[in-house]
Amino acid sequence: MKNVAKLVLFLSVSFFGLLVFSGLLSLLQNWTNEALLFPPEYTTGIQTDHNSLKIIVNLESSIPVAFYMSILLALNYAARRRIPYPAAFGIILVLVLVFSSAAFFGLENIGKSGFAIPVKKPSAGLAKPGYILNQGALIGYQTAFLEIPEKPDGAVVLIVEGQPFNYQGQGFPVSRTSLPFFSEKRSIFSGIGRDIVHSSEVFSSWFNNGLWSYGIYAGSLAALLLSLGCLVNISFWSLANLFFGALAFRGVLSLDNFLNQGNIHNLLSSFAGNSINPQLINPLVFSFLSILILLYSGLVYLARGRTGDG
Repeated sequence: MKNVAKLVLFLSVSFFGLLVFSGLLSLLQNWTNEALLFPPEYTTGIQTDHNSLKIIVNLESSIPVAFYMSILLALNYAARRRIPYPAAFGIILVLVLVFSSAAFFGLENIGKSGFAIPVKKPSAGLAKPGYILNQGALIGYQTAFLEIPEKPDGAVVLIVEGQPFNYQGQGFPVSRTSLPFFSEKRSIFSGIGRDIVHSSEVFSSWFNNGLWSYGIYAGSLAALLLSLGCLVNISFWSLANLFFGALAFRGVLSLDNFLNQGNIHNLLSSFAGNSINPQLINPLVFSFLSILILLYSGLVYLARGRTGDG
Protein backbone atom coordinates (compact mmCIF):
# COMPACT_ATOMS: atom_id res chain seq x y z
CA MET A 1 0.00 0.00 0.00
CA LYS A 2 2.89 2.35 0.66
CA ASN A 3 4.17 1.98 -2.90
CA VAL A 4 0.65 2.50 -4.26
CA ALA A 5 0.32 5.74 -2.31
CA LYS A 6 3.69 6.86 -3.65
CA LEU A 7 2.51 6.04 -7.19
CA VAL A 8 -0.60 8.19 -6.72
CA LEU A 9 1.51 11.06 -5.40
CA PHE A 10 4.08 10.66 -8.16
CA LEU A 11 1.42 10.65 -10.88
CA SER A 12 -0.29 13.71 -9.39
CA VAL A 13 2.92 15.73 -9.23
CA SER A 14 3.99 14.54 -12.68
CA PHE A 15 0.72 15.41 -14.41
CA PHE A 16 0.22 18.90 -13.00
CA GLY A 17 3.94 19.68 -13.02
CA LEU A 18 4.21 18.75 -16.69
CA LEU A 19 1.02 20.68 -17.43
CA VAL A 20 2.33 23.90 -15.91
CA PHE A 21 5.86 23.50 -17.31
CA SER A 22 4.66 22.71 -20.82
CA GLY A 23 2.10 25.52 -20.73
CA LEU A 24 4.66 28.10 -19.66
CA LEU A 25 7.13 26.82 -22.25
CA SER A 26 4.50 27.14 -24.96
CA LEU A 27 3.63 30.64 -23.74
CA LEU A 28 7.31 31.62 -23.84
CA GLN A 29 7.54 30.33 -27.40
CA ASN A 30 4.51 32.42 -28.41
CA TRP A 31 5.98 35.52 -26.80
CA THR A 32 9.26 34.88 -28.61
CA ASN A 33 7.47 34.54 -31.94
CA GLU A 34 5.62 37.81 -31.30
CA ALA A 35 8.86 39.56 -30.41
CA LEU A 36 10.21 38.64 -33.85
CA LEU A 37 7.27 40.30 -35.63
CA PHE A 38 7.89 43.62 -37.33
CA PRO A 39 6.55 46.28 -37.16
CA PRO A 40 6.10 45.84 -33.39
CA GLU A 41 2.62 46.17 -32.00
CA TYR A 42 2.10 49.62 -30.54
CA THR A 43 -0.18 49.74 -27.52
CA THR A 44 -0.22 51.84 -24.37
CA GLY A 45 -1.28 50.95 -20.90
CA ILE A 46 -1.71 47.46 -19.52
CA GLN A 47 -3.48 44.65 -21.29
CA THR A 48 -4.79 41.93 -18.99
CA ASP A 49 -7.52 39.90 -20.60
CA HIS A 50 -5.48 39.20 -23.72
CA ASN A 51 -2.51 37.85 -21.78
CA SER A 52 -4.60 35.84 -19.32
CA LEU A 53 -6.40 34.25 -22.25
CA LYS A 54 -3.06 33.27 -23.76
CA ILE A 55 -2.00 31.58 -20.54
CA ILE A 56 -5.21 29.56 -20.32
CA VAL A 57 -5.10 28.57 -23.99
CA ASN A 58 -1.49 27.42 -23.68
CA LEU A 59 -2.30 25.40 -20.57
CA GLU A 60 -5.24 23.73 -22.33
CA SER A 61 -3.09 22.90 -25.35
CA SER A 62 -0.54 21.31 -22.99
CA ILE A 63 -2.98 18.77 -21.53
CA PRO A 64 -2.00 16.08 -24.13
CA VAL A 65 1.67 16.55 -23.16
CA ALA A 66 0.84 15.96 -19.50
CA PHE A 67 -1.45 13.07 -20.49
CA TYR A 68 1.17 11.16 -22.47
CA MET A 69 4.23 11.97 -20.36
CA SER A 70 2.63 11.36 -16.96
CA ILE A 71 1.44 7.90 -18.07
CA LEU A 72 4.93 7.06 -19.34
CA LEU A 73 6.65 8.26 -16.18
CA ALA A 74 4.10 6.56 -13.93
CA LEU A 75 4.53 3.24 -15.74
CA ASN A 76 8.29 3.48 -15.38
CA TYR A 77 7.94 4.37 -11.71
CA ALA A 78 5.57 1.45 -11.05
CA ALA A 79 7.99 -0.95 -12.74
CA ARG A 80 10.88 0.28 -10.61
CA ARG A 81 8.80 0.00 -7.43
CA ARG A 82 7.70 -3.54 -8.31
CA ILE A 83 4.01 -2.55 -8.22
CA PRO A 84 1.87 -5.29 -9.83
CA TYR A 85 1.04 -4.34 -13.40
CA PRO A 86 -2.78 -4.86 -13.12
CA ALA A 87 -2.90 -2.57 -10.06
CA ALA A 88 -0.75 0.07 -11.74
CA PHE A 89 -2.88 -0.18 -14.90
CA GLY A 90 -6.11 0.54 -13.04
CA ILE A 91 -4.72 3.28 -10.81
CA ILE A 92 -3.04 5.20 -13.63
CA LEU A 93 -6.05 4.84 -15.94
CA VAL A 94 -8.50 6.26 -13.40
CA LEU A 95 -6.25 9.03 -12.14
CA VAL A 96 -5.14 10.32 -15.54
CA LEU A 97 -8.79 10.58 -16.64
CA VAL A 98 -9.69 12.42 -13.43
CA PHE A 99 -6.71 14.77 -13.67
CA SER A 100 -7.20 15.64 -17.35
CA SER A 101 -10.94 16.24 -16.87
CA ALA A 102 -10.25 18.37 -13.80
CA ALA A 103 -7.70 20.38 -15.78
CA PHE A 104 -10.23 21.12 -18.52
CA PHE A 105 -12.93 22.06 -15.99
CA GLY A 106 -10.58 24.19 -13.93
CA LEU A 107 -9.12 26.12 -16.85
CA GLU A 108 -12.59 26.65 -18.30
CA ASN A 109 -13.88 28.10 -15.02
CA ILE A 110 -10.78 30.26 -14.60
CA GLY A 111 -11.34 31.67 -18.08
CA LYS A 112 -14.97 32.52 -17.26
CA SER A 113 -14.04 34.17 -13.96
CA GLY A 114 -12.11 36.95 -15.71
CA PHE A 115 -8.72 35.91 -14.37
CA ALA A 116 -6.07 38.35 -15.56
CA ILE A 117 -2.34 38.83 -15.18
CA PRO A 118 -1.18 42.40 -15.91
CA VAL A 119 1.62 42.51 -18.44
CA LYS A 120 3.02 45.77 -19.75
CA LYS A 121 3.39 46.03 -23.50
CA PRO A 122 6.50 47.54 -25.10
CA SER A 123 6.47 51.31 -25.30
CA ALA A 124 6.73 53.24 -28.53
CA GLY A 125 10.05 54.16 -30.07
CA LEU A 126 11.60 50.72 -30.48
CA ALA A 127 12.19 51.57 -34.15
CA LYS A 128 12.82 55.11 -35.37
CA PRO A 129 11.96 56.82 -38.69
CA GLY A 130 14.45 55.89 -41.37
CA TYR A 131 14.43 52.20 -40.49
CA ILE A 132 14.78 50.02 -43.61
CA LEU A 133 13.04 46.68 -43.59
CA ASN A 134 14.82 44.20 -45.85
CA GLN A 135 12.81 41.05 -46.47
CA GLY A 136 15.10 39.86 -49.25
CA ALA A 137 13.53 37.61 -51.83
CA LEU A 138 10.27 37.29 -49.88
CA ILE A 139 8.64 40.34 -51.49
CA GLY A 140 11.34 41.64 -53.85
CA TYR A 141 11.70 45.14 -52.36
CA GLN A 142 12.84 47.01 -49.26
CA THR A 143 10.68 49.30 -47.18
CA ALA A 144 12.08 52.55 -45.72
CA PHE A 145 9.85 54.05 -43.01
CA LEU A 146 9.55 57.84 -42.98
CA GLU A 147 7.63 57.71 -39.70
CA ILE A 148 7.75 55.34 -36.75
CA PRO A 149 6.99 51.84 -38.06
CA GLU A 150 4.40 51.24 -35.33
CA LYS A 151 2.19 54.00 -36.71
CA PRO A 152 -0.59 52.55 -38.90
CA ASP A 153 -0.63 53.70 -42.52
CA GLY A 154 2.53 55.73 -42.11
CA ALA A 155 4.43 57.12 -45.10
CA VAL A 156 7.08 54.81 -46.54
CA VAL A 157 9.44 54.57 -49.49
CA LEU A 158 9.64 51.37 -51.52
CA ILE A 159 13.15 50.53 -52.73
CA VAL A 160 13.46 48.17 -55.68
CA GLU A 161 16.91 47.41 -57.06
CA GLY A 162 17.54 49.17 -60.36
CA GLN A 163 14.43 51.36 -60.10
CA PRO A 164 13.72 54.85 -58.71
CA PHE A 165 12.43 55.16 -55.17
CA ASN A 166 8.66 54.87 -54.94
CA TYR A 167 7.10 57.14 -52.33
CA GLN A 168 3.95 55.86 -50.67
CA GLY A 169 1.99 58.34 -48.62
CA GLN A 170 -0.76 57.67 -46.14
CA GLY A 171 -2.66 54.45 -46.55
CA PHE A 172 0.12 52.04 -47.53
CA PRO A 173 -0.46 48.80 -45.60
CA VAL A 174 2.60 47.19 -44.03
CA SER A 175 1.89 43.61 -43.01
CA ARG A 176 3.61 42.27 -39.91
CA THR A 177 6.22 39.68 -40.75
CA SER A 178 8.63 37.56 -38.74
CA LEU A 179 12.24 38.71 -38.82
CA PRO A 180 14.47 35.84 -40.02
CA PHE A 181 17.34 35.85 -37.53
CA PHE A 182 18.49 32.43 -38.68
CA SER A 183 17.47 29.77 -41.17
CA GLU A 184 15.37 27.27 -39.23
CA LYS A 185 15.83 23.62 -40.11
CA ARG A 186 13.15 21.00 -39.71
CA SER A 187 13.80 18.47 -36.98
CA ILE A 188 12.09 15.62 -35.22
CA PHE A 189 10.81 17.99 -32.55
CA SER A 190 8.91 20.10 -35.09
CA GLY A 191 6.92 17.02 -36.11
CA ILE A 192 6.15 16.21 -32.48
CA GLY A 193 5.05 19.80 -31.95
CA ARG A 194 2.60 19.65 -34.85
CA ASP A 195 1.16 16.37 -33.62
CA ILE A 196 0.76 17.77 -30.10
CA VAL A 197 -1.07 20.83 -31.42
CA HIS A 198 -3.41 18.63 -33.44
CA SER A 199 -3.90 16.30 -30.48
CA SER A 200 -4.83 19.23 -28.22
CA GLU A 201 -7.55 20.21 -30.71
CA VAL A 202 -8.89 16.65 -30.68
CA PHE A 203 -8.85 16.53 -26.86
CA SER A 204 -10.74 19.82 -26.64
CA SER A 205 -13.27 18.70 -29.25
CA TRP A 206 -14.06 15.49 -27.37
CA PHE A 207 -14.31 17.33 -24.04
CA ASN A 208 -16.69 19.91 -25.54
CA ASN A 209 -18.94 17.05 -26.70
CA GLY A 210 -19.47 16.03 -23.09
CA LEU A 211 -17.72 14.35 -20.20
CA TRP A 212 -18.84 10.86 -21.25
CA SER A 213 -17.55 11.37 -24.79
CA TYR A 214 -14.24 12.58 -23.45
CA GLY A 215 -14.07 9.64 -21.05
CA ILE A 216 -14.59 7.17 -23.89
CA TYR A 217 -11.90 8.73 -26.09
CA ALA A 218 -9.33 9.50 -23.40
CA GLY A 219 -9.99 6.20 -21.64
CA SER A 220 -9.40 4.13 -24.77
CA LEU A 221 -6.27 6.13 -25.59
CA ALA A 222 -4.96 5.75 -22.03
CA ALA A 223 -5.68 2.01 -22.16
CA LEU A 224 -3.63 1.72 -25.35
CA LEU A 225 -0.73 3.63 -23.78
CA LEU A 226 -0.92 1.56 -20.60
CA SER A 227 -0.98 -1.68 -22.59
CA LEU A 228 2.51 -0.76 -23.75
CA GLY A 229 3.70 -1.18 -20.17
CA CYS A 230 5.62 -4.27 -21.22
CA LEU A 231 8.10 -1.95 -22.94
CA VAL A 232 8.98 -0.12 -19.72
CA ASN A 233 10.17 -3.40 -18.22
CA ILE A 234 11.90 -4.86 -21.25
CA SER A 235 15.42 -4.59 -19.82
CA PHE A 236 17.20 -4.20 -16.47
CA TRP A 237 18.12 -0.57 -17.20
CA SER A 238 15.30 1.81 -16.22
CA LEU A 239 16.54 4.67 -18.40
CA ALA A 240 16.59 2.42 -21.49
CA ASN A 241 13.08 1.25 -20.66
CA LEU A 242 11.99 4.87 -20.48
CA PHE A 243 13.37 5.56 -23.95
CA PHE A 244 11.71 2.45 -25.37
CA GLY A 245 8.42 3.59 -23.90
CA ALA A 246 8.89 7.11 -25.29
CA LEU A 247 9.38 5.72 -28.81
CA ALA A 248 6.24 3.58 -28.46
CA PHE A 249 4.23 6.56 -27.17
CA ARG A 250 5.48 8.63 -30.10
CA GLY A 251 4.05 5.97 -32.38
CA VAL A 252 0.68 6.15 -30.61
CA LEU A 253 0.67 9.93 -30.98
CA SER A 254 1.30 9.57 -34.72
CA LEU A 255 -1.42 6.92 -34.94
CA ASP A 256 -3.87 9.20 -33.16
CA ASN A 257 -3.22 12.04 -35.59
CA PHE A 258 -3.34 9.67 -38.56
CA LEU A 259 -6.75 8.30 -37.57
CA ASN A 260 -8.10 11.82 -37.01
CA GLN A 261 -7.30 12.93 -40.56
CA GLY A 262 -10.45 13.65 -42.49
CA ASN A 263 -9.87 11.25 -45.40
CA ILE A 264 -8.76 8.40 -43.12
CA HIS A 265 -11.73 8.92 -40.81
CA ASN A 266 -14.14 8.94 -43.76
CA LEU A 267 -12.54 5.77 -45.14
CA LEU A 268 -12.93 3.93 -41.83
CA SER A 269 -16.49 5.20 -41.51
CA SER A 270 -17.36 3.82 -44.94
CA PHE A 271 -15.97 0.43 -43.93
CA ALA A 272 -17.93 0.44 -40.68
CA GLY A 273 -21.18 1.42 -42.39
CA ASN A 274 -24.21 2.21 -40.25
CA SER A 275 -23.45 -0.42 -37.61
CA ILE A 276 -20.92 1.77 -35.74
CA ASN A 277 -21.20 5.41 -34.80
CA PRO A 278 -18.46 7.26 -36.73
CA GLN A 279 -17.37 9.04 -33.53
CA LEU A 280 -16.62 5.69 -31.87
CA ILE A 281 -14.29 4.41 -34.58
CA ASN A 282 -11.08 5.79 -33.09
CA PRO A 283 -11.88 4.64 -29.52
CA LEU A 284 -12.73 1.18 -30.89
CA VAL A 285 -9.40 1.05 -32.75
CA PHE A 286 -7.53 2.02 -29.59
CA SER A 287 -9.45 -0.51 -27.52
CA PHE A 288 -8.88 -3.30 -30.05
CA LEU A 289 -5.14 -2.63 -30.21
CA SER A 290 -4.86 -2.47 -26.42
CA ILE A 291 -6.66 -5.83 -26.07
CA LEU A 292 -4.32 -7.42 -28.61
CA ILE A 293 -1.23 -6.08 -26.86
CA LEU A 294 -2.50 -7.15 -23.43
CA LEU A 295 -3.29 -10.64 -24.72
CA TYR A 296 0.16 -10.93 -26.26
CA SER A 297 1.82 -9.70 -23.06
CA GLY A 298 -0.23 -12.16 -21.00
CA LEU A 299 0.69 -15.10 -23.21
CA VAL A 300 4.37 -14.17 -23.09
CA TYR A 301 4.19 -13.93 -19.30
CA LEU A 302 2.53 -17.35 -19.02
CA ALA A 303 5.04 -18.89 -21.46
CA ARG A 304 7.95 -17.54 -19.41
CA GLY A 305 6.39 -18.90 -16.24
CA ARG A 306 6.02 -22.38 -17.69
CA THR A 307 9.57 -22.28 -19.01
CA GLY A 308 10.85 -21.36 -15.57
CA ASP A 309 8.87 -24.17 -13.93
CA GLY A 310 10.14 -26.68 -16.47
